[in-house]
Amino acid sequence: MSRLPSIPFSSLGAIARLSRWTAAARLGFAALLVGGLALVFLLSHDRQRDDSFLEAGTSPVIALDVSWSVTYDRSRLIERTLKSFVDAQRRVGLVLFSDTAYEALPVGTRSDALQPFLRFFHGAQANPWRATFSAGTRISAALDLAHEMLDEARVKKGSVVLISDLADSPNDETDLARTLVTYQRDAIPIRIIGINPNRQDEQFFREALRSGGGSVTTLRTASSVGTASYAFPAALVAVIALVVLLLGLNEHLLGRLTWARRREAA
Repeated sequence: MSRLPSIPFSSLGAIARLSRWTAAARLGFAALLVGGLALVFLLSHDRQRDDSFLEAGTSPVIALDVSWSVTYDRSRLIERTLKSFVDAQRRVGLVLFSDTAYEALPVGTRSDALQPFLRFFHGAQANPWRATFSAGTRISAALDLAHEMLDEARVKKGSVVLISDLADSPNDETDLARTLVTYQRDAIPIRIIGINPNRQDEQFFREALRSGGGSVTTLRTASSVGTASYAFPAALVAVIALVVLLLGLNEHLLGRLTWARRREAA
């Protein structure tokens, strides 16, 4: 068999070793780039989703404040939060409350049953509960009913999500404190979503849950704080910078081998 014309090279072993190192380095860079791009995707898509308020592995009951103090700005935040619960495709219960509370959806209802309630927080339609509920707010009544619903449904691992401006009636403080103690005793976690709450009301619940049993997250509109505030996505920027750096290193260190042209004799 005839061989193709070739140019003899004395360091073929060294080139073979470098070739294997280059192939391994390319595979390593490719894995890092794929991982970095996947991380960018995850960080850029709902880095803290609202449906994370629905405790994983539990049957949640949503206690929703529909009192007079829920203004237009607060209504839009409620609409957005409920929409995220609809999209979560979980099974939930629903309590509507102001000075009294009633069961709107039983425990175990598909979360898309929340969809019809969204229109009442869009601002286009009047709140249908204002004729039933007074201007007062008793959060303890909502939490007590949610607890009762979980007991009656014999749910072993239940949780409660309270959505409210946290403006509770002063006459309710004693009952509310008792209710929160009961939740801690029965190991029922409470996720409190404060909708533009007063700082003092927010602090009250943070102190009440300081020893465990729940968490408080506040949602605020731009008008409630003067200007909108956005957290700088430092992690996302850092990952993007890492991807760009890896691409640059790949081109610099592992570029195609080129041969210099032979200089023409003068």
